[in-house]
Amino acid sequence: MTAFLILGSHPEISADEVRAVLGEDNGSITQTDNVLFIEDYNAEAWPLTALQARLGGTIKTGLIAANIDHQKDLVDTLASLAASYRPGKERLQFGISVYSAGARGKLVALRTSVEKFGMQLKTRLKEGGRVVRWVTASKIPVLSSVIVNKQGLIGNGIEFCLFPGDDGILIGVTETVQDFELWGERDYGRPARDAARGMLPPKLARMMVNLSQGNPETDTILDPYCGVGTALTEALDIGYTRLIGGDVDIAAIDAVRENIAWEANRLGITNEPRIVHAKAESLATFLAPQSADRVVSEVYLGAPRHGDESRLELEKRMDKLVDMYTEGFRALARVVTPDAVLVMGFPAYVVEGKVIMAQIKERAQLFGFVVDAGPWRYGRQKQMVLRDIYRFKRVAATS
Repeated sequence: MTAFLILGSHPEISADEVRAVLGEDNGSITQTDNVLFIEDYNAEAWPLTALQARLGGTIKTGLIAANIDHQKDLVDTLASLAASYRPGKERLQFGISVYSAGARGKLVALRTSVEKFGMQLKTRLKEGGRVVRWVTASKIPVLSSVIVNKQGLIGNGIEFCLFPGDDGILIGVTETVQDFELWGERDYGRPARDAARGMLPPKLARMMVNLSQGNPETDTILDPYCGVGTALTEALDIGYTRLIGGDVDIAAIDAVRENIAWEANRLGITNEPRIVHAKAESLATFLAPQSADRVVSEVYLGAPRHGDESRLELEKRMDKLVDMYTEGFRALARVVTPDAVLVMGFPAYVVEGKVIMAQIKERAQLFGFVVDAGPWRYGRQKQMVLRDIYRFKRVAATS
């Protein structure tokens, strides 16, 4: 079978998250824009419901049900699939989303015609004696996970995902969507938040934990800049129980304990992470060698920006931060295992239409950490501080 995954707002990092979770033995993965196709998908190893729950950057999953050569066959095929997937239902709601499979011209043509095909399908289904409702979006023919869920298109209804490509049109049926209510609770419902200081978004934290390619049953995750504990709570949610956090801010220490307790209670487990009140540069004073197998962390991003800083001022600020990160790498080299993997987020300052990056590759390599993947850039338009996410692997130190 062929599975499809619809990726979120940052498809590059979302796609690599999928690859990190599935590994090398679950089908052949190809990507087109914000869509992943996985041929020979092993649903026994990873049921789509479990995969959707594990991932932070995927908003829909489903299976390819048909492949047609021409648009003229579309309505007949969709009607046949509706009868097959939802037989015997007197009431049926359906939706249609059109995504790219590489053929831009066909994508535009199909999106332009989707209203016509939707009306034809509705008429065809009503002719069979059903009460039919066609669920549409207001602007473009792509239904959000919120609409799919709230309109009952999974289980009782059906969402068709169309992928026009060079060799025809792939037709998929959505199986799962991202649980937007749960993610909202994990962000805004947790007891300790610090919006003024800035917080790692839970979905990004989940992606970073998955990108670390650790084993939840055996590995220890360390977050040396833990803040309110977002990376640690996301690690806990997917099965990691060996957690270490560190932060220089005493308020953060209390916050991460509170959030971990909240998450553990939600999961019905008990967890007592080790939380250290210390600068990341001083962690080696408190932790034994080889204390952590994985490091997942967003470093201190610097003082909040106001928008009137000059490029020179920001470059000087970044240089000071890089010096601090260098000492952090020095400390981490003393407390992680020989085969450790680090997934870390660093600031990227936007000024005068350009981006000032943290030059940390060479600094990290001094202490035996080389860039294995990234940077993946994460942020929204008009943000003054973006995040660059890197994955490092441990090698022999050069000095």
